[in-house]
Amino acid sequence: MRIDHDSENNVAYIYLVDEIGEGEAVTQIEVEDDELRGEIVLDLDREGRLLGIEVLGASRILRPEVLAQADDDGDDDDGDAGGQGGGISLPPYEPHLR
Repeated sequence: MRIDHDSENNVAYIYLVDEIGEGEAVTQIEVEDDELRGEIVLDLDREGRLLGIEVLGASRILRPEVLAQADDDGDDDDGDAGGQGGGISLPPYEPHLR
């Protein structure tokens, strides 16, 4: 499991698999609950298996210690995923189309 955090856009992504290939996440399910102080989107593969969790409003939903261990790709300008390396380069954040 790996967490990437884009502090500029206040978005985190929790990877439950090592890598998510292009087009592998075919279903997105938005978790709706009035108690959430942001949005959560579940990414699933063709078989309905959970690949990752997108957290919009990450600083309001995730504990600070969770974000502290995340790779931060919001404030460096070298084009990679930030943090410790070995991660996937993330494109600029774009919300899922619903």
